Amino acid sequence: MWAGNLFLSGVAGKYDTRVSVIPTAIDPSKYEKPFDKPENSLVIVWIGSKSTSKYLKAELPRLEKLAERLKGIELKIVADFSLESDRLAISAVPWSETTEAEAIMTSHIGIAPMPDNDWTRGKCGLKVLQYMAAGLPVISSPSGVNAEIIDHGVTGFLPRNDDEWFQSLKKLMKDPELAHKLGKAGQKKVRDEYSVDAVYREMKASLDGAGF
Repeated sequence: MWAGNLFLSGVAGKYDTRVSVIPTAIDPSKYEKPFDKPENSLVIVWIGSKSTSKYLKAELPRLEKLAERLKGIELKIVADFSLESDRLAISAVPWSETTEAEAIMTSHIGIAPMPDNDWTRGKCGLKVLQYMAAGLPVISSPSGVNAEIIDHGVTGFLPRNDDEWFQSLKKLMKDPELAHKLGKAGQKKVRDEYSVDAVYREMKASLDGAGF
């Protein structure tokens, strides 16, 4: 039996001890094409859907606070909804499989705010992997598998409260060299551990070990 993260593995393990963790796989080449990013603004991207829009709505006051103190901030929402704010510039990009990679690659920072509960612990980190594959530094709540995928201070940040969220965003905006360094480290981690080829090798080893 395969599970997408350690939490799911623990749940499944109550019923079957033969559980292996096989992470979400992603095709890095889809996110490594050359695209220009805006030079006069810093674009913070969030990708998702209406079903998880509440997580982004909860983050909006933090982003509005950042925009008031640091000029040039824009939130890009890649989803099937948008939000409105008179304190923060927001652009909405309708999600589609053919345009999602470009929407992410033309941004500067990827965010993944969410609470810590059984539902979020069961998520498998796709949006974080998409950001990292595109070379974006990632800022995520330290919840579920996101805290396993992101190496704090190496591929992104895992802020625990409002002040840490603000400081993480501010640090990346003020230090483009750091943002680039974290983004490149994230790309390498995706290629090494979460690419289709890497995950295939894990799947094959799991099947070989089971005698198939």
